[in-house]
Amino acid sequence: MTPPVFTHEPHGIAAVRTKTASVFEPSSRRRLLTTAFASLALGTLLVLVAISAREELLAWDVRFAYLPAAEAVLDGESPYPELDDPILEEQKGYVYPPQLLLLLIPLTALPVGAVAILFAIGMLALLGLTLYVLGVRDVRCFAAAVLWVPAISGVLHSNVSIPLAFALALLWRYRDAVWPSALALGLSVSAKLLFWPLFVWMLATRRLRATAAAVLIGLGVTLGAWAAIGFAGLLEYPDLLERLSEIQSERSYSFAGIASALGLGEVAGAALMLAGGATLVGFCAVFARHGDEARSFTCAVAATLALSPVVWLHYLVVLLVPLAILRPRFSLIWLLPMLLWVSPKPGYADGLTTLLPGIAAAILLVVVLARPSAGAVAVAKARTA
Repeated sequence: MTPPVFTHEPHGIAAVRTKTASVFEPSSRRRLLTTAFASLALGTLLVLVAISAREELLAWDVRFAYLPAAEAVLDGESPYPELDDPILEEQKGYVYPPQLLLLLIPLTALPVGAVAILFAIGMLALLGLTLYVLGVRDVRCFAAAVLWVPAISGVLHSNVSIPLAFALALLWRYRDAVWPSALALGLSVSAKLLFWPLFVWMLATRRLRATAAAVLIGLGVTLGAWAAIGFAGLLEYPDLLERLSEIQSERSYSFAGIASALGLGEVAGAALMLAGGATLVGFCAVFARHGDEARSFTCAVAATLALSPVVWLHYLVVLLVPLAILRPRFSLIWLLPMLLWVSPKPGYADGLTTLLPGIAAAILLVVVLARPSAGAVAVAKARTA
C-alpha cells in the first residue's frame, strides 16, 4: 500500500514563506524604493548644509547681505551699497526693498551661525509647505523637490526665492478669496517687482477686487518700509538695480546670460528676453480666456523668470508651483531639475552650462503645458453646459 503524500507545510514554514513573499510584492518594493529615495534626498541636503555651515557659508544671503543691512539700519546708516562697491561683484550687497531687512532686525542680536541654521531649517519647512498647500501628498514628490538644485540652492542661500514660491502657492490655493490672494500677491511683488506678470493673470481671470487690493497692499508695505528707514537710499535705488543688472545679467542664467554664452550681443539678449516674456504673457491671457486657469498661471510664473535680467539657479524653484498644480503625482518630470547637478556653479554662470537651466525649464514647461489640467477641463465643460 502506497503511503499518503502530505503536501501541507508546517504552519511556521508557511508563515515565513508568506511573509518573505510579501516583502517582494510590488507595493512593498515601491515602499522600499520610496523610503530609499526620501532618505537619499534628506541625507544629501543635510550633508550639504553641514558642509556649508562648517565653511561658514550657510545662508549666504542672510549672512553676507541681509544681516549686515539690518545692522546698518540699526546704526542709522543706509542699508544699500554704493554703485562702485565691490560687494556687488561678490553678490554680497543688499539690493531688495527695505521690508525684508526690517524683519531681520530682531535677529541681529543672535550669533550669525545660529541665524543661518534657523533660516536653513525655515527654508526647508517652507519648501515642504509649498507642496502641501498645493495638495501634493506623494512622498516621492517631496523627495524630488529636495533634490532639485534650485531648491537646494534656495536652502543654502536662504534668500527670498523659496518664500516667494510659497507665496505663489498661497496665491493659487486661495485665488478665489479676495484678501488672502491679495496679500500673497501684494507682498510678493513688493519684495520682487519682477513678479508683476501675476497681475496679468489676476486681471485675465477677472479677479479685479483682489488685484486692486494687492496693489494697495504692495504699495503700502513698500512705502511704509522706506519710511521706517527714513527713505535712505530711495532716490539711488533705481540706479542700484540698473548697476546690478549691468554687473550680473550676462553672468547669470537669464536670456542675457544665454545670449552672452552664445556670443551674441546685449541687444540680442534684450530682444530674447522681451520676446520670451511677451510670448508667455500672451499665452497667459489666451489660456485664461479659455478658462484654463492652471496653464494661465503657469505661463505667468514662467514669465517672471523670462523677463528677469538676472536669473540664478534658486530662482527656478518657483517652477515647483505650476508643476505641483498640473502634476501633483510623481512622474519622471519631477526628476528633470535634478539634471542641473551637472551645471551648478557657485557665483556666476560659466560657458555653455549657462544654457542648461533654461533648457531644463523649457522642457518642464512644455511637458506640464502639453495637455489641459483636469480642473481646466471641468471648467470648460461647466461653461458649455
